[in-house]
Amino acid sequence: MNALEDIFHSFELGIRSSKAVKPKQYLNGLGLDYNELRIGFNSGQFHHNREQEFKDQCEALGLLTKSDAGVNKEGLTAYTVFGRYGVVFPLMNQSGEIVNLFAIRFDLSTPIEEYLNEQGLYPSYPHPLTKKLYVVPTVLDASSLLQSKALENRESVMALHNGRLLPQHLEAIQALTELEELIILKN
Repeated sequence: MNALEDIFHSFELGIRSSKAVKPKQYLNGLGLDYNELRIGFNSGQFHHNREQEFKDQCEALGLLTKSDAGVNKEGLTAYTVFGRYGVVFPLMNQSGEIVNLFAIRFDLSTPIEEYLNEQGLYPSYPHPLTKKLYVVPTVLDASSLLQSKALENRESVMALHNGRLLPQHLEAIQALTELEELIILKN
């Protein structure tokens, strides 16, 4: 298992916490069910009370960035946390491993959507035998389509990255030897 998989698993546990009322309300308002889709909640505290080695690994992944903010205990380092107090979705590589995260920091006056990096696809790379592929602008659009259960056998959905078509999208499409129909949905 990779580090992002472990951390995302902790976010999946976080959304199930009885204290995660606001994230559950937010998802409910979007019509998304964390019991049916892989969705997590990052409270921003996944690194608290952890070894420095873990924090260094999270910093290397881009999940933590050292901050100049003051801390109330000598010897501690303050960090800015990726996707803090946000709902989080995993992006996968061709092997089905989590290589990226998409977060929506919903509890701000203007919600912020952010990607950890530019790797991976959401919800995953389409099955090689896909006949009909829907390409949608956002992770939320893909989640909504998955949640609707409108996709039939040999149909897949793939979210663009901030509305952009990246090389991994083209690579995934070109690998679909059975593809008969490509449907691009726009905002």
